[in-house]
Amino acid sequence: MASNTTCCCTVISILAIITAVIVVCVYFTTPSDPAFTIDQFYVSALNLSDVSSTTTAANQTIFFDMKLHNKNKAMGAYYNPVKVTFSYVPNIKLTFVVAEYTIPKFYQHKRKSKHVIDTVTSRGIAPYNRTITSSVFKVEVLTKVGFTSPAYRKKRGVDVVANVRVGQTGEKDSKKGIKLFDSGVGDGLGGLNLQIGWLILSTATILVII
Repeated sequence: MASNTTCCCTVISILAIITAVIVVCVYFTTPSDPAFTIDQFYVSALNLSDVSSTTTAANQTIFFDMKLHNKNKAMGAYYNPVKVTFSYVPNIKLTFVVAEYTIPKFYQHKRKSKHVIDTVTSRGIAPYNRTITSSVFKVEVLTKVGFTSPAYRKKRGVDVVANVRVGQTGEKDSKKGIKLFDSGVGDGLGGLNLQIGWLILSTATILVII
């Protein structure tokens, strides 16, 4: 009888240790979503120091430098095509989508950054009011990202956004990079669902054996 009790206690202890290891691994190795930053942003039509910029159709362009950074120390990231939407916000009541851009799907190694530097043609931008000193653009990024870890291979939605204030030179006002933040629309539940699943499975295993 004592032998059976000892054996049962040993099994429970082993399962408890395994469960603890699973919990630690799941909670402390959950991957972080990539970071998106606007390092450079220039709207030629809003350069009021250049008279031709508001009259030449060829100058209806937006130049940007966006950094995509995989913050994870141990996992590479698989990106679906990344859709970037540029919207012009002349005032708080108006928002116009003026350009769209797509970055083809790609793989990014751990702790690596990718700069996308390009020019996109807008659908037409003109200063809403020449007396104002700055204009606002909204930059939104939509994609899905998976990771090299088998537990997080399933891709989850990423939806981040930022407002970029542009001065009378057509360049963004901020000297620093502008980070895009979660818009609240992305699912963001992939890691949480997996954590809950592991915990339920571990608990059920212990109960069955007991």
